Amino acid sequence: MKIAIIHNQFSYGGGMEAYMLSLVKGFIKAGDQVSIYTYEVDKKLASQYPCTVHRIRTLPLPGRWKKYHFIHKCNTTFPAHRYDISLSLTRTSCQDIAVCGGIHPEMVKQVKRTSLFRKIHDRFEIACEKKMFATVPSIMAHSRILRDEILSNYTVNPDKITTLFPPIDTDIFHPLDEAGKKDIKKRYAIAEKKTTFLFPSCGHQRKGLQPLLTAFGMLDPKKFELLVAGSPIPGRGPANVRHIGYIQNLAPLYASVDCTILPSQYEPFGLVIPESLQCGTPVITTRTVGAAELLSEYDGFIMNDTLPETIVKTVKTLVERQFSVSSNFAEKHRLTIDQHISDIKSLIPLSEKEELQASP
Repeated sequence: MKIAIIHNQFSYGGGMEAYMLSLVKGFIKAGDQVSIYTYEVDKKLASQYPCTVHRIRTLPLPGRWKKYHFIHKCNTTFPAHRYDISLSLTRTSCQDIAVCGGIHPEMVKQVKRTSLFRKIHDRFEIACEKKMFATVPSIMAHSRILRDEILSNYTVNPDKITTLFPPIDTDIFHPLDEAGKKDIKKRYAIAEKKTTFLFPSCGHQRKGLQPLLTAFGMLDPKKFELLVAGSPIPGRGPANVRHIGYIQNLAPLYASVDCTILPSQYEPFGLVIPESLQCGTPVITTRTVGAAELLSEYDGFIMNDTLPETIVKTVKTLVERQFSVSSNFAEKHRLTIDQHISDIKSLIPLSEKEELQASP
């Protein structure tokens, strides 16, 4: 099949960038021809994948304005008829499937805007999103929470929306043997006698860094430590909190710490949760994280709020519990890349499938 993927950038980055690489890898493995439509390309990364990259030229505009021009050009020039399936990870309205990892009105509710400039951008984002939901024939929501948010913020036919959790690359995310853990603990100075928590974040305000800092300031530094991977910690944190920089491959760290913690105020999915569990490490998160719906009592704790006192109590309780994360967590929840690609293809109506199979 001929597949087209639209996104702002083809590069390493956040959740959508990682998701895009999983899609590329999965479709190629399935024998499909993949084309990428983007306006920013990491040439070194692109050279690693046998796909066609179409770089859309945009006006030399600052920041987000360049993205809006890219969206406009895709909406007016994208050749959807050339492809059996076209997906977009940004707010275009020219594709078959809109991949939705979060909706802008909910983000605005969580992050209080004070700048008129940002409020103008919010209006542009919401306008693009509204047009996308009204126009695109199929919508993929990355969690049930997100599906409900789409329906509560926009007028959308519920039948257009399918919940498909984003996949995990099981070639990368898996448990480590004891020798591997020992090497990682040495590299990051992880103390054997402490219970070590990992907080991966490039958006500290939304993901709950401040209550975490307060909570770990209340915990015994001889017994508990927190590693922050991603954006720097603003100001000075407690003695038992360390920033370890941006880590491109978190899998070895997930497998070597005692617990991954994500006390987000708002997280449409939260890929770090299943990534950690696929590495055999339990998690602590909140009910406002979409991935929480995948958890069982054997996988960790779901907190009702992000108060520092709640975090402290949960951390102490975790130390007293034994967890047995399933060794096939990803497969069990249809989170492998192969399963995800198969599920995406199932979104095509049967009549279209038969037509595609019959075509030379």
